[in-house]
Amino acid sequence: MTSRLRDVLSVTVGAYLCLLGLLLFANESGWRQIGTRGLIEAATGLFLLALGVLAILAEARARRVRRRLSQTFGHIRSAENWSVEDGVLRTVFGDIDLDLREAVLPPGETALTLLVWVGAIRLRVPHGVGLEVEAQTFIGTVDVLGQREEGIVRDILVRTDGYEQQERRLHVRISTVIGELEVIQDRG
Repeated sequence: MTSRLRDVLSVTVGAYLCLLGLLLFANESGWRQIGTRGLIEAATGLFLLALGVLAILAEARARRVRRRLSQTFGHIRSAENWSVEDGVLRTVFGDIDLDLREAVLPPGETALTLLVWVGAIRLRVPHGVGLEVEAQTFIGTVDVLGQREEGIVRDILVRTDGYEQQERRLHVRISTVIGELEVIQDRG
């Protein structure tokens, strides 16, 4: 697959999912009586529409940075003594497990975007790093620094005290469609 095709694939799939969702929803919601079948089809249409919008938004976020690692199936794990830079890590079916306690974080703010369609994201951050986390899941569990939410459409924004004053800061956007998100920071 060429890099150009890979760049437009998510947007294309997202657009088709949005279109299919709109067609199913429009067909079953206003032009005739809605029964059980109609409600199921309308819910399916809305679900596909939401998945399409999430795909487009995820791709828009991913385009903002030049460093990307993508996988369709499988797990993404951090290496020892990893030098962290702004970037996007994503997988469709799998997990992302990053342990930054031994990583080299540059001074200033580093932005990471972690995306998983179906799977889990686990991030461990060392003490003394300013942390700002935007975490969201369509269906699943979000646990960021002890703040936990479960269910459908969960969204948490957490910022550690003194974030702006820290020499090293990590701004993380993490998202799943179906899965679990967990962010843990070591205590000093």
